[in-house]
Amino acid sequence: MKGFSLQHAGWMVAAFEVSGLVGMLLAGWVTDRFFRGRGSRVCVFCMIGSCVSMLLFWKLGTTTLAATSFLAAAGFFIYGPQALIGITAANLATKRAAATAAGFTGLFGYASTLLSGWGLGKLVQTSGWDAAFGALLAAGALGTLMFILAWPAKAHGYGESSESPSR
Repeated sequence: MKGFSLQHAGWMVAAFEVSGLVGMLLAGWVTDRFFRGRGSRVCVFCMIGSCVSMLLFWKLGTTTLAATSFLAAAGFFIYGPQALIGITAANLATKRAAATAAGFTGLFGYASTLLSGWGLGKLVQTSGWDAAFGALLAAGALGTLMFILAWPAKAHGYGESSESPSR
């Protein structure tokens, strides 16, 4: 899409992955250190950062250095919510439902990856990259909204269940 060589594209993907690893670790640390386990709050900032990074990559990533920088920033911000979503769901559930909540986030995560991979490819094929980036930004905005809705939630719902676990 950007016309870069295969070698440059490979380094761009590597920068995305390495910065994503750093972003994921930092998002976990920030969640514990500053937000007292409220991962959804960190995810709000990460989602905004990923949307801005993808917008910059799309519109301003015309040189190899700029495109790599913006894509690396996107990876940095995307991996935080990816790592925190299961933990956030488990923390928001009761003790009894924590594993089920984490399982559902995994299920929907894998199902959406399959669907989005095919769907995004089809969208690019039929409508072009501009439509695909528009769809990605719309999905990012929707994800941000979901995390904003979870902002006031307690760090965990473990003390709220009056039921004792069945044996």
